Amino acid sequence: MHDLVVHFRAPTGSLTSRLLPTDAQTACACCGLAGATLTVNETPLCLVCAPAYAADDQQIDQHAALIWLPQLDQGSLSRLIRAAWTALLVWSPGHPGRDRALTILDDLSGRRETATEKIGTYHPSHLRLAVSTLAPHHMFKRQGAVSGLRILPVAAWREQNSEALSKLLINRNTAP
Repeated sequence: MHDLVVHFRAPTGSLTSRLLPTDAQTACACCGLAGATLTVNETPLCLVCAPAYAADDQQIDQHAALIWLPQLDQGSLSRLIRAAWTALLVWSPGHPGRDRALTILDDLSGRRETATEKIGTYHPSHLRLAVSTLAPHHMFKRQGAVSGLRILPVAAWREQNSEALSKLLINRNTAP
């Protein structure tokens, strides 16, 4: 996965999501699973991964949150979210699998607090603005540095894209 600090330094306006042609059968560049329907800066992405790249989308702070999760890269996090969202889709309330999925999503959401402690915010737009002002020597110091910052798509993103996400989650293939 990309380093969010480096990624968020891209030219303003270049990190917006666009639809891929409907006939495109492309794997997501982040999680590797089939079903990329969007592109950000020419990178094909699925609906689960897109918020991690689309820092210039107008509603990014309503659709995604920064979390601190150094144990997983963004692609692994997206596959975990995809599995949890699938559980919510297929299991009825009260089913143990659905309850575990909700526990996982709650734990991930709670990691916003750690991101806020480390960098002062969990809003992707605030990070985008802050890193745009970093001097080049600060970026040089970051070479090889590993960051635990990840992007968590939140419920508003899932709700806004519920129909398309349902299709993606039900048709879970590992390759296009």
